[in-house]
Amino acid sequence: MDFTHFMITILSGIAGTIAMTCIMYLYAVLTGKFTKVTHLLGSMLAGDENFRNPGKNSLIVGVLGHFGVGVIFSFGYFLLWNWGAFRINFQDSVLIGAASGIVAIIVWKAYFTLHNYPPKISQIHYFIALFLAHIVFGIVSVNVFQLITDNPELWYQLQDEAKVL
Repeated sequence: MDFTHFMITILSGIAGTIAMTCIMYLYAVLTGKFTKVTHLLGSMLAGDENFRNPGKNSLIVGVLGHFGVGVIFSFGYFLLWNWGAFRINFQDSVLIGAASGIVAIIVWKAYFTLHNYPPKISQIHYFIALFLAHIVFGIVSVNVFQLITDNPELWYQLQDEAKVL
């Protein structure tokens, strides 16, 4: 992976994570169920028992952790593209997002089960929101990657900038 692909992969992971986070928060607003992923992740990692209104440090941990995992997922997608496991198109982005959602549900269920003080939330609603949000993550991250790489002017500009660094 060259520097340009590295940066595009990070950018697509960040864009996907922003979209996913918006879906999780929108789900919380529409249903009245608590699905604010950065609040939950940050409070659980930092040991903050007030997950509905965690402290500043817990929120920072949650945001960094959430975006870090989003970028890791994006790098996983990049590897899968290069191995020919799926194509960079809308249909495959929905499928890879759904697969990511299933992985995320398994990981979160294990985390809730193993955590000393898991938050008391509706896990079924959290998992529904998580699954839907990962489909959006897949769509956004794959298509951001495609948009950047399919735009010849931006692509050449990024290549030139990567050579300078």
